[in-house]
Amino acid sequence: MARKLRVGIAGARRGAAFVPALVAMPEVEIAALCDISEGQLERYRERFGDPQTSVDYGQMLDSGVDMVIVATPMHLHAPMCAEALRRDIHALSEVSAAISLEQCRELVAAARSSKAKYMMAENCCYMKPFYLVTNMARGGVFGEIYYAEGEYVHEIPNLTDEPRWRDKWLFGRRGVTYPTHPMGPILEWMDDYVTSVIAMGTGPRNYPRFNGDDCSIMLCQTSRGGMIRIRNDMTSPRPHTHNYVALQGTKGAYEAQRHDEDSHRVCLRDAAGSREDRVWQSLWDFEDQHLPEVWRSPSPEVARAGHGGSDYFTAQAFVEAILGDTEPPIDVYRALDFTVPGLMSGVSIIQGGAPVAVPNFRFM
Repeated sequence: MARKLRVGIAGARRGAAFVPALVAMPEVEIAALCDISEGQLERYRERFGDPQTSVDYGQMLDSGVDMVIVATPMHLHAPMCAEALRRDIHALSEVSAAISLEQCRELVAAARSSKAKYMMAENCCYMKPFYLVTNMARGGVFGEIYYAEGEYVHEIPNLTDEPRWRDKWLFGRRGVTYPTHPMGPILEWMDDYVTSVIAMGTGPRNYPRFNGDDCSIMLCQTSRGGMIRIRNDMTSPRPHTHNYVALQGTKGAYEAQRHDEDSHRVCLRDAAGSREDRVWQSLWDFEDQHLPEVWRSPSPEVARAGHGGSDYFTAQAFVEAILGDTEPPIDVYRALDFTVPGLMSGVSIIQGGAPVAVPNFRFM
């Protein structure tokens, strides 16, 4: 029997969401757990199957792991993944991929020189409704998609006077600082990438001690002439909005559920004889035709995974890419497609909303 893929997890609390997927894979063993908190290590050790534990990331990398899941604060994602890749250890990164263009360069350089694989775990791409829409889009159901929009509107809890990493990297910078949840599915639907952004922000009102924007908006132009609007809002006092996204194509439209009382809905040109006959219909009417059985009838392991089971499919996709020696679905360049527009939106805001080019690291 071939040796199991030995997985190390950096960041116990967030990393726990991937455990149901990992333990369900006979080819995988959770071998190591790393966290800066001894208390977190003790709390999660049994849940992870009693792996080796360490507060030192380098020590975990030296323990013989084949793959790491980096589920640490955002500013550590790129450096920790790059360190693993330089040791030829596969790296699955939480979002976003990087917090600066310098980190992007470091990450790309490490991925290019490594024998190992990199993937960003953008779980919204694997949420059931968005994955269904991806299959429909790739099947031509919506025709040519020329406009899409998305929002991440989520009042982050525990905003206290105690300094936290979010204070600097999410609330303390201008621009769309957390772009990948809406951007990931949208770019998958459009099969495209962003070439320029225009952005504006409100500045801080709810928490003046932060230097970012309560609400920021960026308009994106894609390489094929499409347009994307992204809203980012993590401090405004309001209920959490579901990961709202929508698209418009030449053959029809899709709108996601925005609040609990809403539904995922689709309108297609072919379903109506005239403009007057157009109506919205349920997205789930297309489930049998465009969604694999594993998504329609998920296993108990999927139900136990985080974010509605999407964390399960994200981890599974990366492990399958490693075992099958195929390209991960969200490789380093695709991860930066999802991430870099947000970085450049801050530049646009500082320049008064001027258009700013978005670098494509495939060509750098």
